[in-house]
Order: sequence, then C-alpha cells, then structure tokens
Amino acid sequence: MSIEREGESGQNGSNNTNIRESSRISITHYPGSKQQGPAYKDCARRALSEGYKYAFFTDVDEFLVLYQHNSIMELAVDYMGKGDEDVHVDVEVDKDGKIRGASSDPPPTPFQTERNETRIVGSLGMNFRTLGNNCDTDYKDLPVSKRFQYRVESSYPMNVFIKSLVKLKWLNLDVDFTDPHFYKLRKDANGKQAVKIDTNRQVRGGSLQPMRLYDVAAVHHFLHKSLSEYRKKRDRGGGTTGPSMLLIENAKKGLDNHGKPLPGGNIYDDEVWKRLVEKTYECKCRREVRRDERQRAKCQHAAMMYWSSVQAKHQSKRDPYVMQS
Repeated sequence: MSIEREGESGQNGSNNTNIRESSRISITHYPGSKQQGPAYKDCARRALSEGYKYAFFTDVDEFLVLYQHNSIMELAVDYMGKGDEDVHVDVEVDKDGKIRGASSDPPPTPFQTERNETRIVGSLGMNFRTLGNNCDTDYKDLPVSKRFQYRVESSYPMNVFIKSLVKLKWLNLDVDFTDPHFYKLRKDANGKQAVKIDTNRQVRGGSLQPMRLYDVAAVHHFLHKSLSEYRKKRDRGGGTTGPSMLLIENAKKGLDNHGKPLPGGNIYDDEVWKRLVEKTYECKCRREVRRDERQRAKCQHAAMMYWSSVQAKHQSKRDPYVMQS
C-alpha cells in the first residue's frame, strides 16, 4: 500500500496483466509462483515514480491496527518525518562501522561501541498479532475480521515477524526483494546507511522483533483461517519461497508451521472488525451528507433559475419607452 497524503492510498504495479484502477487502488495480477518480491518491488518503483512518499508492505490477510495514531499517515510522519523532511536517531557504531541492533544475527563477539552517530530513519517495523482459526474447518462467506476474533498468545512464534512501513526515497530498489519482512535501505549523501527502527525507536535489523511490541501498532495477521483454507494456502506455497512439502504435510494433519495444532485463539480481539464497522459507518454518513449537499445545491439552483425567470418577466413589463427626438 503506497501512501502520499492523508486519505490517499493505493497498490501499484507494472509488470502485469488485468490492471484495475480507481482513484485510490490499483489491482495488478502477477501470475506464477514466488511473485511476492517482484510485485512488492514493482509497487514501490511505481509509487515512487508517481510521487508517493511512503509504502506499507502488507498482504491481504494482514491488517494494521493503530493504538496511538489516528491514521497511517500520522504514524509515518511521526516516525520518519513529513514529506522530504527526515527523522534521525542516535546509534552506536563499532570500529567496523556496524550499528548496534542493525543485524538480525547474534554477533560472534560482544558489541563494542567506538562512537555515536545519528542516522536517518528509513523504515518502521511492526510486529504480527496472529489470529486463531476458531477451530473452523470450512470457509464462510463473511469478512475474516468477523469470522476470527480470538487471537493467540503474544508468545506464539509467528508473532516475532514484522511488516514494514517504508519511506520510499530511502528504499534500495537496486536489489531484489527476497524477504517480505525486510527491505534494504539506501545510504545518504554522506555514505551513511539509513536504518529501520521499531516502535520503541530502537534500531532493528532483519525480519524479526523478538520483544513483540504492541503499544503503538500491530499487524493483525489472519494467518490460518479455517482448516480447508489453510491447506489451500500451503498447497499454493509462500509468496517468496513457493510450496514446502513439510508445510503441506503438516497442514494435512491440521498442524501449523511449527508442527503444533492450529491455534484456535484464546484472547478476544475484535479490533479489526470494530474499526471496519466504524469506517463503513463514517463512509455511509459522508455519502449521505454529500447526497444531501447535492440535493440542496439542486434546490438552490432551481430556486435561482425560477426567480431569475420571474425577474426577467417583471423587468420586461417595466421597460422604459424609447424617447423620440
């Protein structure tokens, strides 16, 4: 999802078939397997060329829930700066130029700070909150946010993964997008690498945030849905990895990625559904207001036309005589 101004967003692509566009959304099909990376990269390239400032890389079964901001635009500006303005964070750098926290791999030796620097924030990572499957076995023709309203414990392994809100001008488009949870960033004019941070404003590298931060925002992930849907998902394969025989066999047995029974969920959480209903009601109210305004404008126009015709008739009866010399 690309973001430019509050209230405007879209999904973009170019290497495509069957593009459908509206004022806010483009739907582009990428046939074949392992197309998630190319699709995301193409979306980012198009969004940047069309003047968008930010992009949130997400899937259709993932919903961003904000707890402290009124909009995703407000969140982006808070953490990464408005438009071309940038936000900087203090970082610790070692003698090799590595930044504390910027690597997802444990360092072979304890990190030894040589100096402190400031770096530009190019991306914000937010943790998954996985929803359970309610022990459902079959698909129902209802929104997933209505069907599944119990999430699993925060300790669930999949919750360590993050999705990223990125400032597009710092996104490195010269490399392949191979991981939907991690995107490489560019260097600034001084050769210093832009960094990704978490919602605690701490530098965070890679695809994971083991602390599972949920005070500012969370990506509600409807990962499993019903058993039949989950099996189809695993048969289809991951967007960057393709089908995995291990995951396919696990799904046939009703097991998740880690070989455990699919979680039903035990914590009530209807945040996505509640916000969808609120937004739907707001949109309905706005439509009714616009309809009333259009109706009022028509009535005002008709009244003006009527009184104009009355005045014209009245004026014609009062035309002065033409004086003869």
